Formats: sequence, C-alpha cells, structure tokens
Amino acid sequence: MKYLSKVFYLQLCVCILFFLSGAGCSKKEKAHEMKPSSSGNEVVAETTLLATIANDENPPGANASRNQPAYFQVLFNERGRGVAYIAEKSGKSYVVYNGKAGRPYQSIGSMVISPDGLRIAYGAQVNDKWRMVADGKEEVVFDEVGEPVFSADSRHIAYGARSGDKWQIVLDNKMSAACPSYYDKPVFNNDSTKILYIENTEESGKVRLIVSDLLFQKQSVKTLRGGLIVTNGDNRRIAANDEKNGKQRVIEFSFAEPDAVKEGLLYDTISNLTFGPDNVSIAYAAVKGEDLFVILNGREELLTDGGMAAQPVVRQDLKGVATVMIKSRVWVHKAFYSDGIKEKEYDEAEFLSYSGDSRLYAYAARSGENWFLVVNGKEGPAFDRVVTPLFSPDSKYIIYRARKDGKRFVVVADANGKVVSQHPAYEQVFQPVFTSDGKSIAYGVKDGQKLIWKVEKL
Repeated sequence: MKYLSKVFYLQLCVCILFFLSGAGCSKKEKAHEMKPSSSGNEVVAETTLLATIANDENPPGANASRNQPAYFQVLFNERGRGVAYIAEKSGKSYVVYNGKAGRPYQSIGSMVISPDGLRIAYGAQVNDKWRMVADGKEEVVFDEVGEPVFSADSRHIAYGARSGDKWQIVLDNKMSAACPSYYDKPVFNNDSTKILYIENTEESGKVRLIVSDLLFQKQSVKTLRGGLIVTNGDNRRIAANDEKNGKQRVIEFSFAEPDAVKEGLLYDTISNLTFGPDNVSIAYAAVKGEDLFVILNGREELLTDGGMAAQPVVRQDLKGVATVMIKSRVWVHKAFYSDGIKEKEYDEAEFLSYSGDSRLYAYAARSGENWFLVVNGKEGPAFDRVVTPLFSPDSKYIIYRARKDGKRFVVVADANGKVVSQHPAYEQVFQPVFTSDGKSIAYGVKDGQKLIWKVEKL
C-alpha cells in the first residue's frame, strides 16, 4: 500500500519473520494436533502442530530467479492460536490458514491473523485490481488495498483502499470520506469502539488526525503540521507533534476524550516520540537552538555528544530513560539517573529494553561481524545475529533469538548475559513469548514442512 512514511509505534502484534534460510532439522519430539481454543487470550501452553506444508506447494516466485532462493511467507498468531502461509501452484498464489487452502489469486498482499487466532484477512490481486479477503469472503474491488487491521476483540477489520487517486478507510464494508492518501495504518482503541486514522492533505506536511466511531458518524478532527503520531501500549492514548508559531510541541489526548488536549513545551524540533510503560508517560528528543535534549514528562536532560538514533526507552519505575546515541559509532546513554556503568561503543545497537523491576537493561549489539546480548554493560557470547531480547516476568532471565553457522534458535540468558540454555535449532524461529505462569517460553517454528507452536521450559 502506498502510505507515506511510517511512524506509528504500535504494540506488539503478529510475530515477525526471522532469518529465513535453508533446510531445518528434524525433531524427534511429537507435536500434538490441536485446534486452538477460542476462550480467553492466554498463550497456548502446549506444543502444537498447526499446519504441514504440502510437498507439491511452492513459495511464491520460487522459479523467478535461481540466484535468489524463495521462502514461504509464514505468519503465526502471537499466542499460538493460528498460522498462515502463502503458497503457489500453477502460477497462482493462495493462503493456507490452519491447514485450509484459500482461493488462488494472481498475487497475495499483506495478511493478518486476528488477536484470537480465529480469523484471517489479506489482500488479493485479480486482473490488476485488488480486494480484501476476510475469512475467505471477497470484499469490494479497488485499485489498491493496504494492510488489514483487526480490532482488539477480533470483531472488526479496517484497511485503506484506493480508487483512482483517492483513498478511503474501509471498516466492516463501511467507507470513510475520500482523501489524497493516508499516513500509515488505522488503529483501533482498546475496547474496539473507536478508530484512529490520519489523512494526508494537499498541503505538504499538514495532516488531519481523526478519531471516529465505527460508523464514521461521530468524529473528532485535528489538523496538525507534524510528522509524529504514536499510540500507547494499550491503545487508550494518542500523542503527536504539532507546530505553533514556527515551533513544535507535543500534544496528547485519549480516545475517550479526544477534545481534551494536553500541550507540551515548545521546541525548535521534536523527534523520537514514545510512551512509557505506564502508558501515560511521554519521552522524546527535542532541539532548542543548537542543543539536543531528551525529555521525560517535561524534564529535560542535555545530550552533549552525538545524536539520538532511536526512540528513548523509559524505565519501568519511570525514574529515567535509556537511548541509543550515534556519532561515528553507537552507544547507550542513560538519562535522569546514573548507575556507574560505562557503556562500550559498538557498530550497531538495537532492541533496547528494561526489566520489570528496572534493575536491568538489555540490548543487541554488533562489533565487526559478531553480535552480542549486552546486559547492564556485560556482553554475552558472540553470534552471527542477535535480535529481540525479552525479560522474563520475574526479571531473572532474558530470552532472545540468535543465529550461528546457519542455525536459528532461542537462547535463555541470566542477568549477566551468561547462557543458561540454548533451545533446539530450526529452519525458521519466530518471536517468542512467555506462558501465563512465566515458567515456559512459546514460539512458532518452521521445521521442514511442519509449522509448529513450540512450548519449552526456561
């Protein structure tokens, strides 16, 4: 979909494809065939064989280039309640969802599984036109459709769609007024009763931020000139930057009361806007004259060296933030507090996060060709790649995905970054989560032709 630059900071949703590559290892343990339960939102806590790719199914474009290997695009529901993949036969592509193949199309666009794992939606191309396919049912034909978005209760689907040179939001087959284009995907609020979408206007840099009911009848509209719009982790609040008298400020408000706006201080420019873990605190970078500051809930700290490479991350106790700084290399800077730890410089650093008790922080870092998990300044062992470190609910462990010598696996580390356990390797490994008791991790894997939801003890 031809949206403009993407700046939404959305809560974690469907699991990310990770390091696709060659053949996987066969596992002896037996996966149980099980249809995910529709009750509750808990993570499926039993290893489950969700689907098996047929021997005569190929990834789309498998024969397009011998120099570029093709891979199945696989999508797991974040709680293990469904899996989908795109396959190809006889030049046509189709979606297989929980083992059931859909209708073949010329091409398949973005696909999304609902939060409860019971629904799927994706764009499908027929004769140079596009339509959304939701639960196997084809919707209205457009010139282009965007990525579908499910509401939190999985009942509603919204997406952007273009006819000619105009775009509309389609929500349960109802359409918003037309506009030139949209600024990223729509966002449902926490109780699935309202939707946020941002229209680009004919005037460069000016957008219309709209909080609407699901019938597009009752709307709160704000015309802003700014490039940052973020929602908090539970989709109750919205923050954005806006111009006033040639300066920029942060405004924030709630879905429930979109007309009750809180305004921040004025700066020359504002960037890297984000919410804290309490879903109310606000942090961002701000420039005043020649000085760069990091801001946390109105407090300022001057950053004297380098620029901010990513959004600041707020501690769980709200006493400070950490951010990746960049000059010739990168390093982690802690603001509004000091722990006495001197941070090393690296070639890259990303996926910064804090533990629930705020004692620990962790991130993935690269020096040369080696990647490490770094915990409170201490490096774990080197891998070819490290991504998405995640603290356990009790803050005792960190889990992350790693690649070494072509093998992909989940690693469990302690508070010093030392490896506690390395889980089995698979062809593909998807984002892990913790089970409700915090004692096991669960994640999707591609093991040969099998798509399995794995549950393993820490």
